[in-house]
Amino acid sequence: MVYAPGEGTFTHQQMIGALLNEGEVIGWLGEMPVAAPIGGVLRGLIHDRVNVNIRMKIADVDPRGVVDHCWTISDKARAVAGGVLEAVLVHLRARGSTRE
Repeated sequence: MVYAPGEGTFTHQQMIGALLNEGEVIGWLGEMPVAAPIGGVLRGLIHDRVNVNIRMKIADVDPRGVVDHCWTISDKARAVAGGVLEAVLVHLRARGSTRE
């Protein structure tokens, strides 16, 4: 995770899917460069020209370096989504709201 080192407007220098080296500039917080804390693929990035607060998450660098992971759902996200779907179905069945 990459967190804002201060407050201001964040501007991209890289795009999602970029392969980064440790220390490479991801973008700018005003005049301050924001660098990748580790090498890897840029998997997440806050919208360009967003005003951010200190310690706000602004990017995510995946050290596995697999660009395809940027465009797929992670196993963790898939498991969470499956759990939510099951909870909704249980709730609807309890209310007698499903038609099977």
